[in-house]
Amino acid sequence: MKSKVLIIDDEVMICKTLKAGLCDMEYSVETAQSKEEALQKVGSFKPSVVLTDMKLGSDNGIALIDDIKKIDNDIEVIVMTAYSDISSAVLAIKKGAFDYINKPFELEEIRIILERALENYKIKNKILILEKQNQCFEETMVGLSEQMKDVFEKIEILSQNDSVTVLILGETGTGKELVADAIHNNSIRREYPILKINCSTIPGHLVESELFGFEKNAFTGAGMKKKGLLEIADGGTVFLDELGEIPLDIQAKLLRFLEERKFRRIGGLEDIEVDIRIITATNKDLERAVKDKTFREDLYYRLNVVPVTVPPLRDRGDDVLLLAKHFLKKYNKTFKKNLKGFEEQAQRMLLAYPWPGNIRELKNVIERIVLLTNDEWIQQKHLPLEIGRFRQSKEHFDRLRETEAAKEEEERTRSGAGKEDRSLLDNKLDSIEKRYIMKALEKHSGNQTKAADELGISRFALRRKLEKHGL
Repeated sequence: MKSKVLIIDDEVMICKTLKAGLCDMEYSVETAQSKEEALQKVGSFKPSVVLTDMKLGSDNGIALIDDIKKIDNDIEVIVMTAYSDISSAVLAIKKGAFDYINKPFELEEIRIILERALENYKIKNKILILEKQNQCFEETMVGLSEQMKDVFEKIEILSQNDSVTVLILGETGTGKELVADAIHNNSIRREYPILKINCSTIPGHLVESELFGFEKNAFTGAGMKKKGLLEIADGGTVFLDELGEIPLDIQAKLLRFLEERKFRRIGGLEDIEVDIRIITATNKDLERAVKDKTFREDLYYRLNVVPVTVPPLRDRGDDVLLLAKHFLKKYNKTFKKNLKGFEEQAQRMLLAYPWPGNIRELKNVIERIVLLTNDEWIQQKHLPLEIGRFRQSKEHFDRLRETEAAKEEEERTRSGAGKEDRSLLDNKLDSIEKRYIMKALEKHSGNQTKAADELGISRFALRRKLEKHGL
């Protein structure tokens, strides 16, 4: 995206000549010939750098700098001045101008100063970004399962189409934020920031100010103007996690922005236009939320252009071991350990466990093991108790089924039943399975998660069996 420069000079020919030269350098340029026009364009055009003459008719250039800084303190101001007015230019720098240049000047001179000013502007923006993002934690997306291959394909497509709004769906802990990072970091917007907001951790009445910002005195306590994420991330990406928690009134304003790419700060009168991409994520069933009138239907359809569904870890097969080895390598380095890997029994237990907390739970488990053990290999004894209990419960359930199946087979053989009675055996086994499922649900008062743990299967598998048996 082109950097924006505003030229302020009351001589029309200077404005035209300088604009033509800067446009050839691939800057986006606007001009103004008066103080009033200049301040209006500072608000609407939103330049990164202002080139201004020290004198605009009867207006004082130093006072203009103060007015520009009141609108946006991050804008860099370069003063154009005659040799005879050097003392005023020095005073302008003390007042906040970035630098000055003597008239007449060569375009190469202005190019060098502009590049320095823009670099300074970007540094200030990076500081704002770091203040917004409390931590920067990079992870690698790991996976060879078919489900993840589909996710990777969609990431590649969406990275090449940087104007498409993205909706990422998936359970908590599946890595939705990593998908957002991958889409941004592989797009042409990667030179600009990706700013993130978890809508579930911010009170509803504060979400609006976080997104859109506010003007000074817009409400009680607004002692100074504040930029919102949409403005700070101009050129880049805004990632809205847990989108389903946004209040309905803010949903309407977000929809307006997605349609028009314009917004107003709280208390503001002018539209601000930015070029950003919106990526959203949620673990909520938005279709149900639409039916329940807690999520706007028009916003849902506006977001759901190309949904990316991140699968739960329990459905990713051997990806569990790939991720476990990835985290082992990471925490070996962090804690200066040298664990070699996982023994076979530990691997089987990792694969059997349904990981209700998904990748986040696996990461925490591996971190804890690496921190606490000094053995060379991760063994069954190092795994948390809940993984061991789940394994025992699953093996017990499997043994029960095998015993019942063996009894039925022996009975069938003794009675001389032929192959045509195989379906009767299958029905009998289904009846046994149904009975154990009903007992587990009854024991845990209908809690499917606890019943699934009791049976040694995942909650997803239990739901399939409930549908199969018409429960």
